[in-house]
Amino acid sequence: MNLLLDTHVVLWFLKGDRRLPKPLREAIENPANAVFISETSVLEVVIKHGKNPVAMPYSGERFVELCDRASIALRPITLETILSLGTLDLDRVGDLHKDPFDRLLIAQAKQENLTLATCDRLLGLYGEDRVTIYG
Repeated sequence: MNLLLDTHVVLWFLKGDRRLPKPLREAIENPANAVFISETSVLEVVIKHGKNPVAMPYSGERFVELCDRASIALRPITLETILSLGTLDLDRVGDLHKDPFDRLLIAQAKQENLTLATCDRLLGLYGEDRVTIYG
């Protein structure tokens, strides 16, 4: 399986956070799976670290370094990824979910044929089969 990790998932994994469901941890650790993060997640970490370093203790550089050490590969944000945002059914979601980082991750998973692994149930509102919700 080719997994694209939602930002909170990779942060929980790196910290050993108990909120990460065991089946998802096992999927990340399974050597048969290819595990990725998006440059979108790096952007999110950089922005959140700049706003509140206590709440987001990782700088962008440290985040990328830790992911690399954990054998989590980095996927670029491409023009095709950005344009694929237009394929999401935003009317279906309405005002219930507006996070642009999550939307870009869903679009990237869809465009690159990856499975977006998340614990955020709101992402299921998009009705995309490339989103797998754990927990």
